[in-house]
Amino acid sequence: MSKKVDKMAKVRAAKKPPAYKNVHKSVPREDDHYLSLKNVKEWQKYNKDRVKDLKYRIRKGGTNAELKPLQRELQNREVYLANIVRYFDSGVWLDLFYGKDQEKQVKWKTLAKAYDENGYLKVNIPAVG
Repeated sequence: MSKKVDKMAKVRAAKKPPAYKNVHKSVPREDDHYLSLKNVKEWQKYNKDRVKDLKYRIRKGGTNAELKPLQRELQNREVYLANIVRYFDSGVWLDLFYGKDQEKQVKWKTLAKAYDENGYLKVNIPAVG
């Protein structure tokens, strides 16, 4: 029995890591990145289960006041799942929020600054008046 266990352990150790041919190459594979493949797959699984539960609760029925928030949440989570699939295909995160329940907001970073015709830096300052 122990020979068989040792042999299986050897086979597992020699096994190559998964290639993920269906995931874009720019999606981070390391676990410490906030949009890593592992993290986003966990969010996808959680939201699929949540969508299944929401559909059941909507089908069960209730008053309009009870169903409206459930329908809104269902639509929001379905769009989030579609954006996760697009992220795996393209490597570009399209959503403004991320996380299991979309609890964290994406921070924007300027890569190239824009200047107006006078050479001043363009900034978004709301007009007063």
